[in-house]
Amino acid sequence: MIKSKSSHQTILTITAAILAVGSAQAYELKLNDHIPPVDFHGFLSQGFLASSDFNYLADNSKEGSFKFTEAGINASFNPFPRTRITAQGFMFDVGNVGDYHPFLDYASAEYTFNDEIGIRAGRIRRPAGIYNHIQDVDVARTFVLLPQGVYDARWRDWSAGLDGGELFGTISLNKLGSVAYEAYAGMVSMADNGGIQSLIHNGLPPGGTFNGIRTTPVFGGQLWYNTPVDGLRFGAAISFFDGFSYDITVPFPGKINAEGDSFTQQFSAEYTIKNWTFQVEYYTYTVRMDQRAAAFGGAKIGSIVDTPATWYTAASYRFNKYFEVGGYYTQYRDYGTAASNSDGHQNDFALCLRIDPKDWWTVKIEGHYLDGTGLLRDNAHNPIRDDRGWLMLALKTTFSF
Repeated sequence: MIKSKSSHQTILTITAAILAVGSAQAYELKLNDHIPPVDFHGFLSQGFLASSDFNYLADNSKEGSFKFTEAGINASFNPFPRTRITAQGFMFDVGNVGDYHPFLDYASAEYTFNDEIGIRAGRIRRPAGIYNHIQDVDVARTFVLLPQGVYDARWRDWSAGLDGGELFGTISLNKLGSVAYEAYAGMVSMADNGGIQSLIHNGLPPGGTFNGIRTTPVFGGQLWYNTPVDGLRFGAAISFFDGFSYDITVPFPGKINAEGDSFTQQFSAEYTIKNWTFQVEYYTYTVRMDQRAAAFGGAKIGSIVDTPATWYTAASYRFNKYFEVGGYYTQYRDYGTAASNSDGHQNDFALCLRIDPKDWWTVKIEGHYLDGTGLLRDNAHNPIRDDRGWLMLALKTTFSF
């Protein structure tokens, strides 16, 4: 109770500060006349989720849930030419994940030698697809919920960032357009109250416990081809998690260590013309894990192989500075053990209305029609699952400065 009260007080404090500013301009902290100022931005998003047949994202969304919150404050500083330092503190709550626990979302320093090459180091955002590096920037997208098979709101500890370094740049192809690239390597530290922990816990047998996840090395990169056609680009991203490992305890044979790797692929296309934006993405990953029991001297007792895939197509139209509408259709398929039942797939058709009453205030109203239960990942609050269609309402408001 004390933790919950403290967390909500923090959120209210951030909200009050944002509303007091009442504009879209950043706050500048000027150090002296010889050093550029430090720019501060902040945001608070509060959402509401209600579903008809299953508890999705929030463990009580069938009754309606406000456990859908994001808040952050960031700073940026350009102390020298071609040098930039940025950092953001962040906290979120999506159902039983996040729990308003504040953490360092990113903190990096970068130096750009020229257009073709730059270097960035620290806690950096992992580039993947159209939205991965800006998942928490609600004002940068039309929708309340991005297609969850690609951008799961509960998986920030897995997908959002890493501690390491990155090379980036844009290479001109003259009349053929340009290629932007990012290549990175580092370590991913996953939270014990994060989405991956929740996924592992959901698969435990009765009486099983989750004991922790180890820091995981990751390598990867992304290419964007900016075509000669204005507004048209194509992207491809890969990542490899090497030595992903976690520990659980089950009634028999007791303590188990699971260790393996994950390889992800993501392909993207985006076309912006006048007030229209069209997007298509395909995402798939393969996870292979070996399970070893301490009671048997670390002998292998089983394996896990998971190969899901997701695609979506989306379109949005901006009428004016106040109104925007959008929609998408997405399909998720699990080709592993769940393929033969309702947990093996989930289809989602979404329509959204975005309203921007002020530069610093955004309101979104979104409806979903879904079938299948492949992305619920909450057996405890969904004991009976089937293929019947169901509905979901998602509301969200964001204040920013």
